Amino acid sequence: MITLPDQFIKTIKDIHKEKGEKWLRNFNDLCNRCEIRWNMKILSPFELSYNFVAPILIDGEKKAVIKLAVPNEEFTSEVEALREFKDKDFVKVIDADLNEGILILEQLVPGVTLATIENEQEAMKIAVKVMKNLWKVAPKSTKIPYILSREKSFSRIVEKFPNGLGPITKEILLDAFSIFKEMNRTQSTKYLLHGDLHHYNVLNARENLWKVIDPKGLIGEREYDIIQFLLNKLEGKDILTTLENRIELLVKELHLNKERVLLWGYSHAVLATCWSLEDEGTYNEYFFQAINVFKELHTRLDD
Repeated sequence: MITLPDQFIKTIKDIHKEKGEKWLRNFNDLCNRCEIRWNMKILSPFELSYNFVAPILIDGEKKAVIKLAVPNEEFTSEVEALREFKDKDFVKVIDADLNEGILILEQLVPGVTLATIENEQEAMKIAVKVMKNLWKVAPKSTKIPYILSREKSFSRIVEKFPNGLGPITKEILLDAFSIFKEMNRTQSTKYLLHGDLHHYNVLNARENLWKVIDPKGLIGEREYDIIQFLLNKLEGKDILTTLENRIELLVKELHLNKERVLLWGYSHAVLATCWSLEDEGTYNEYFFQAINVFKELHTRLDD
């Protein structure tokens, strides 16, 4: 029997409500059925956030990873994205059951994240290499959501908090929302994106090989997909200099539109801060500081 951490239980209940409570009640039965179906043994889980993730042994010897989720659209998008990205440097799918919320993946060894690379230049060199082989033109038929879905989320926040939210003033909120809408309207070639690309979702698979995990799956332009990466691992760094250097490198190496990166960065940093405030009552200070940095860098474009 697997004992789930209290915080994980709370997260599942908060997000999925009654459906989450039912999933938790049936969790150990689900694990037992997985072990029988795939002749596997589920080992002690990794640190848990929104899904149950643990190493497993299949047939007593093959090492892999199991991910169990309350079945939902986001999980379905993740599985579809992983299958679409199968020819890229992504973790490989061994099997999946969308109805049950089961995903079995290859285990990446040693599996340390890009976040463990303290040297900024070294980390960026790896990131560029990964991103150059990351995106592909969006499939013609897909259930994966478009960035428009995030505009709808933004719209809901504006309606719910017309006078602003926490440190996000009414003026900043409306300005960012207006820019987000315009960016959505003027997108160029649409790609299949990761949707949550950052240092902690890039893992070392072996020497000189890094693979990507946990795609949310999103359809849109590439400039948007690097924003979450830009916002991460800013602790202890000069945010203005770090963001400026990261953007210059990624724009040059990936042939991106710098102005669109800055506008997406500004508007998404506002949206991400609002998400945190709404869900947790707090926010990431670095995300918040980045709002003004993106705005400052965009101002410099006009100088």
